[in-house]
Amino acid sequence: MQIRKLSQVLKGRGTVYLHAALRRTSVVCLVFMLGIGSTLDAVAAELDGMSPQAGSVATPVADSSQRAGAGQRLTIESTNLESLLLEKGVISQDDWIRLKAEEERRAFEQTAEAGMAGNPRWYERIRISGYTQFRYAAGATDGKFSIPLGDSTATSQPREFYFRRIRLVFQGQISERLAFYLQGAFEGDQSTQNMFNKEIIDAYADYYLTKDKVHRLRFGQHRAPNAFDTYRSSTNRQELDRHESVQSGAPGERDLGIAYYWSPKIAQERFTQLAAYHNGPGDYGVFGLMVYNGQGRNKAELNGDKHIGARLAYPFELPNGRLLEAGVMAFRGVYSVSGAGAPTSTTATAKCQQGLNRQGGCDTTDERITAYVWTPPQPWGLLAEGTIGKNAKRNEITSIIEEKPLIGGYVQGYYTWSYSDVGMLTPYVRYGEYYGGIKSINGAPDGQSRTWNFGLVWEPDTHWRFVTELMLKDGLNETLALNRVQDSFDGSLLRFQAQFFFN
Repeated sequence: MQIRKLSQVLKGRGTVYLHAALRRTSVVCLVFMLGIGSTLDAVAAELDGMSPQAGSVATPVADSSQRAGAGQRLTIESTNLESLLLEKGVISQDDWIRLKAEEERRAFEQTAEAGMAGNPRWYERIRISGYTQFRYAAGATDGKFSIPLGDSTATSQPREFYFRRIRLVFQGQISERLAFYLQGAFEGDQSTQNMFNKEIIDAYADYYLTKDKVHRLRFGQHRAPNAFDTYRSSTNRQELDRHESVQSGAPGERDLGIAYYWSPKIAQERFTQLAAYHNGPGDYGVFGLMVYNGQGRNKAELNGDKHIGARLAYPFELPNGRLLEAGVMAFRGVYSVSGAGAPTSTTATAKCQQGLNRQGGCDTTDERITAYVWTPPQPWGLLAEGTIGKNAKRNEITSIIEEKPLIGGYVQGYYTWSYSDVGMLTPYVRYGEYYGGIKSINGAPDGQSRTWNFGLVWEPDTHWRFVTELMLKDGLNETLALNRVQDSFDGSLLRFQAQFFFN
């Protein structure tokens, strides 16, 4: 108990006249804590996080992926005490970062809450941010090469400059009970010569059932419980594409629905730390439950059935200070495939086995279970996801859309070299496979593929990210033809990206 009291003294700092004495006390405390082992540190952190005096989350915004820098590294100005401890080897670099993160969290919390309580003008509690991804694709070595759920422009318009994403975000904490998040897309569709269109990506509001933000409801268009990689914003994700094994479960990542999230205080703090310093997805709850249409982002509902999805995950801090997040997600519902003909059609490239519904869709069972484990680069990291389930897939012989099992997953390793206070260099390697249909493409083609990704990410500061990636892939092209099997391909694609953030 004395150790915890002394650590609380370190956080409080006291008055100017007691400053020097408190510093000496803090040094003795930290040395003693390190001497008795990091396991006691972890237990103390858990108790501290569960205490009723714990503050609210790091920043009062609706989308956790945007909290504390949205996956970017915060510029930290150290005090003499922490710098001295680091120089003397009493604490490690990770310990130093955690101490500063806690100080920044508390300072931001006090400032934000004071500003909200003292300023009746709601429009001054809104923040604007965003990012842009500018790319060039060198051209695939196989003419049938395809990335149907990712960067399709790279294969349809090779050797051209193009915008992959242009996003603008409005978000704010309007009151202690209401937070909102609105994201628009302006990148357009270059393959149709529509260079700049407008599309709503996110539009939702959070209602906090409790002041400590442990319980909340989310209404609107937001991310569905499908996979770790689809929860991550492209702000946080360094890789150029999500893997098709998990992207196929929720193309567009979002849907219209209502969600409930439960996130205890210690989990809120760790989710925030993972998002701020390690490109994590943010706080989507230790437990989450969502009821949603199930047709995908900005898609009309084609049946009366609703998807139900759930999430169970937890961010751990291991005794050696390493962070690790693990979880499982599942959903079930009825998906209506577009572009299908009647069972007796002689002209359709895909036919519905049970006949079309009133809206012209082909209803099929849509269910998945996905598990993941992720430890961010400290300095090395690992991410792995696996998924199994059942969804729509066209039979290549009969052209009938059937309910077929699916299986897939990927594993990724990466290493981050911090060569300056803010500059980082991260090479990564990912391998994944997928065997199943792609429900969101007309006719639900077979989407089987095997993919290698070799990438190098350079982040000179918190506002720029440059990526070079080589993709090696073999699989089936999603284009369907009457009475023909899908074309296969085996090729490579080299791409370059410059991404800048304005937040």
